[in-house]
Amino acid sequence: MVKRQAAPAFYAVPRKKLAFVTTTKAGPHSKAMSYDPITLCRDILKVVRSKKEAEYAVKLGKVLIDGVPRLSIHFPIGLMDVVELSEGGSVYRMLPQKGRLVAPVTISADEKERKLCQIRSKMTVKKGKVQLGTHDGRTFLVDDGSKYALGDALLVELPSGKILDVVSMKKGALGLVVRGTKLGYVGEIKEVSKGNFSVEPNVTIMIGDAEVVLPKNFVIPVGIKAPLVSIPRRIER
Repeated sequence: MVKRQAAPAFYAVPRKKLAFVTTTKAGPHSKAMSYDPITLCRDILKVVRSKKEAEYAVKLGKVLIDGVPRLSIHFPIGLMDVVELSEGGSVYRMLPQKGRLVAPVTISADEKERKLCQIRSKMTVKKGKVQLGTHDGRTFLVDDGSKYALGDALLVELPSGKILDVVSMKKGALGLVVRGTKLGYVGEIKEVSKGNFSVEPNVTIMIGDAEVVLPKNFVIPVGIKAPLVSIPRRIER
């Protein structure tokens, strides 16, 4: 546990003196970009009144992450994760919102079996297969690696982990901004720069009426004409 003042900056919890929050441990998301189940259920969703109630619900398997009951109160819940509360039937997807790297957004029950996972690593392994690693700690073995590139997003079936589709990081795709001052905006990708040893890869994306250049790792492709999962659109003002 840590004092609330020491919690990640995006935590939407009051910084009360001498009050504490639970911390996450090693897992699919970094501590700086994820919630623990206790803080999420008690302080953000407010479905329980105390840490004891939240811990009881977690230990009984009533909090499902990506369709799997997670029994640790320190399990990190981060970007694109699907959170289901078995009692009450509420389902949320963790998405970037204004000022918050991740926040629970209510989704319909028929979307809880789909998730977008961005490819962050790609390597050839035994027997010529290609291993893909995604932003949420998943790994996939595929036969044809030419179909996938770093930065692309996989539409994954939950909880099986089956790849249903892939969205390429390319001109014409819709991109979701997941970091930076344009956090939470969705716009059309106009250009993808490969970069070089001195210049990092970047993406030019249309936000409102303006083209904005962002580092490639600030953007996740989410669809072509429409996102493959429901994402509330932040409007430029």
